Amino acid sequence: MNRTDGWYDVEHLSAETWRIIEGEAYGQYLVAGSERSLLVDAGIGIGDLRGLVTDLAGTPISLLLTHWHWDHIGNAARFADDGVSIHPADCGADGRVALDGRSDEFVDRPDRFVERWRARGNEFPDGFGPDAYTIEPVEAPSPIEDGDRLELGDRTLEVVHTPGHSPGHVAVLDRDAGVLYGGDVIHRDAGVYAHLQGCDLQAYRETFARLIDLRDSGAFNTLLTSHNPPLTGSALDVLDRLEAELQRILDGVADGERVETDWGPADEYEVDGSTILTHAAI
Repeated sequence: MNRTDGWYDVEHLSAETWRIIEGEAYGQYLVAGSERSLLVDAGIGIGDLRGLVTDLAGTPISLLLTHWHWDHIGNAARFADDGVSIHPADCGADGRVALDGRSDEFVDRPDRFVERWRARGNEFPDGFGPDAYTIEPVEAPSPIEDGDRLELGDRTLEVVHTPGHSPGHVAVLDRDAGVLYGGDVIHRDAGVYAHLQGCDLQAYRETFARLIDLRDSGAFNTLLTSHNPPLTGSALDVLDRLEAELQRILDGVADGERVETDWGPADEYEVDGSTILTHAAI
């Protein structure tokens, strides 16, 4: 299996836009412009993502990280010479983007992935050494802020600060295409992961309220996240349901259940098929 299109699942979503899945579950997006291309997130770092996107895009590529979690920064260091950007609130105290940048909760994730991937009988791509698997840091990322414009030539994108899942989580808005690249603003199975260090329920609720306003004003009609198929049309009603349930949790009137996760105990709330996980102390 080669380390580019043999390892990654690549879907051509629209003109010059690709969805790229690594390890069956970890998504990133390539948006190609006439003068520059943007890669949104960098996966888990096993495949040759740089080689893949270079083959797809016809222009130089910059990398934007929606946040600092392990499954979004895996290949980031390989783009350092071309420019890696992230919100400053998601950098470590030393200014780097690293596996242990803001906490140690993700340090064991590469080893856990290898263990689980092997247990399922899956193969790794050629040239990859599982026993030496690590995620290299980005030493000097460029800061991005809410409202920044990303000029790609024939496409202009906009940074939207969407805290909650992490303090510096951002989304990327393409108003002309009606697309929001949302990272983990909605997590697996159209749910919310708010049980990790740095998560903030109030900020998360305010983020959903902002996204609802953007959706209702016509800024986007498709939400592309890292762990879900595209959300469009009536599927975007999930924003309303999650925002309302987060307010109920904050008000102390929602019924949750204590569960165990890879990161320890959390409180779980079900809302119309979606799951919200919060800190057990909430």
